[in-house]
Amino acid sequence: MGDGAIEIGENIEVDVVLDESGMPIGAIVDDLIVATGPGGSITDEIIDVLDADGNIVLEDETVSVYDADGQLIEAEETITAID
Repeated sequence: MGDGAIEIGENIEVDVVLDESGMPIGAIVDDLIVATGPGGSITDEIIDVLDADGNIVLEDETVSVYDADGQLIEAEETITAID
């Protein structure tokens, strides 16, 4: 990475939740975005819980800020239940 450059990456994982008969009843989606530059990194992780119809029923978002040495400076988590 060159001087002053910012690198951004994203990783998405999806896990399907099955009932005892093997039928899907929901899913968990974990979306992680990382931006890294000379001064440190910022991560934004969003975990969505979906019902069998694909509707989001819960969202958990955590934004974290790290300095250039990888030490956590600040983190904020927001959990939202959706009716």
